[in-house]
Amino acid sequence: MEGPVVSLLKAAQGFIFDLDGTLYDIQGFAWRLLRMNPWDVFLIGAERRTHKSLVGADYGSPEAYYQEVFSRMSRMTRKAPQWLRSWYTDRYMPRMCRVLQNHYHPRPRTTELLVGLAQASFPFAVYSDYPAGAARLAALGVDPGVCSGAIYGPEHFGAQKPAARPFVAIAKDLGVDLKRMVVVGDRDDTDGAGAVLAGMGYLPIMTEGAWETFTFRYLERLRSFSR
Repeated sequence: MEGPVVSLLKAAQGFIFDLDGTLYDIQGFAWRLLRMNPWDVFLIGAERRTHKSLVGADYGSPEAYYQEVFSRMSRMTRKAPQWLRSWYTDRYMPRMCRVLQNHYHPRPRTTELLVGLAQASFPFAVYSDYPAGAARLAALGVDPGVCSGAIYGPEHFGAQKPAARPFVAIAKDLGVDLKRMVVVGDRDDTDGAGAVLAGMGYLPIMTEGAWETFTFRYLERLRSFSR
């Protein structure tokens, strides 16, 4: 008898991959980011608190979302929203990429899996709650071009997981029925809850072993398609 994971993967016609914590092990990231930017500890703390306070929020557009982000940060830091926007874009995100480049790498066989999916014309996307997904993939050593532009974040939707609208929109972009989409993520409260709200399947990746099992099974499945 097939287990639920095998059945889920057999029924899948498209994947949405979370980025942070799923395509790489995020352990120690916040500490390394603070260590690289000790003079920005107050600003980074305000950003992290703001991000957590907006879990599940959907403002309908990127501009409305970021207005709220920087308005909340402004109240915490007494810095002007426009100044905070520049700090976030010009300093915070590039340093996030530098931490990834210096200290992190994709989980085993990640590139092999993504390339295999692309070569098989199997629809997939990467969806993160932070922007600049392509730059962050590149910092990890993953060619963002393999995703064929299907890399999404709050700069596209103006929302954070587990809001359902972005998941639904990504499935529509990929041309896959919601019930045949599978979200692959490391957090039940965001990735998993978003999948449930959008009517999709969910495959939790909590450990390196879980990722290796998933990639092994799906690479074998892709090979069977090509025979």
